[in-house]
Amino acid sequence: MDSCHERSSEDVRKVIKTAKLHESELTEVTQILRFPDPSQQNDNLRLMLLDDNLLKEIEAGNQLIFKGDPDENAVLCTSSKTYDIKEAETSNSLLLVPELLFAASTGLDETIANNSIEGDSDSSFDKSNASLNKSADSDDRKPPREIVHKDIRSTFFTYYELKPCKPRLSKLMKLLEASRYRGPELEYAVDKSKLYNYEDLSDQIQASKAELDEELTNIQAIKIDNYYRLLEFDYEFRVLSHLLDLIEENSWPLDKISKEATLESLKDLVPNSILEAMFEFYTNASVVEGDTQYYEYKQDKVCQFLARVLLKSAGKFNLTEFLQAWRDSVPEGMTTDESLLSGIALIDKTTTPQVVWGFAESDLPEDINQRFKVLFQTKAKWTVNEISPYIQLYATEKLNVNALLTKYARASTQDGVRVFSAKHMK
Repeated sequence: MDSCHERSSEDVRKVIKTAKLHESELTEVTQILRFPDPSQQNDNLRLMLLDDNLLKEIEAGNQLIFKGDPDENAVLCTSSKTYDIKEAETSNSLLLVPELLFAASTGLDETIANNSIEGDSDSSFDKSNASLNKSADSDDRKPPREIVHKDIRSTFFTYYELKPCKPRLSKLMKLLEASRYRGPELEYAVDKSKLYNYEDLSDQIQASKAELDEELTNIQAIKIDNYYRLLEFDYEFRVLSHLLDLIEENSWPLDKISKEATLESLKDLVPNSILEAMFEFYTNASVVEGDTQYYEYKQDKVCQFLARVLLKSAGKFNLTEFLQAWRDSVPEGMTTDESLLSGIALIDKTTTPQVVWGFAESDLPEDINQRFKVLFQTKAKWTVNEISPYIQLYATEKLNVNALLTKYARASTQDGVRVFSAKHMK
């Protein structure tokens, strides 16, 4: 900025008097803010309002990563959480001024101390007179004020608000769906351009590392040759059948499954990475004898998967016949239960005979309005327990399943039981 436009000490004192301030109550440093030339304005800067957790992440030197494709609303991810980003307007413009002086840097502490000493020795009458005298005093004999010029880097009228949100994980299944593993004999048909390693998925999925890792485990994605793959349903059944057959072949108790013997027995039938992953998906550590760790199969998980195998055929099944076939399909000692059909099948006990048919949560539309539409087209009235597995995905800390039903469905009572139906029935 040209010096002819810069303020002098006299200019500053005139402003102080016009503002009816007393120079003796101010520090000797005057900071003059200068707006940059429009051509030098930095339009690439943005302001973000951080909560304590995000501030600690930055102070610790941790990464904050923005994620989102051009057609997606951006999110901010730490190593363990995801934050939704919203642009908010400010009631006043905000100025970004590098190296602006504050408090002690301008001699403020010394000014306060001097005024405090003077104030302690004055009576209220003296203070009043002193104030009047200050107004009458001339500043002409005082030394020039120290003028410091500060350039405004940018002016802001908006800032970003960050709020914790659920990770956006639906895209993950879409990316992995095209490359399902169907067995080594069919790998020749896989489109290699649709294989994704961890870095690829991390770049495209709007979730933190911890949330992405958890979801990869939840959907049973397996790392095969450095790429994450889902198993095709029939191939997963084939591998699980091999695992379960060893129980009878070796007369193993259900809580004493040998991992070493299992891997050794099946190493020529199933690739090791898949065998290791499947064993981890379907077992828990049980007992230790000597130096040997034994395992037991997750009975509910095994029973539910075998129910899905039976339900895979289209159409409805006689409930009694289905339950018997289901019991016969699981290893001896495992117990089936109707509750395990929650989220994968529907049961109608109002018909004769009673029937059951496959109805998987994973097959429903992602859009919540479309999902409720399909749910009520499939079944006119639902209890909370019946419908919960199909809408739990949309629940948050502030909006639980009951709140979702209040918003998207109509409640009524049928035979003393609270049920929910479409909000706008024809």
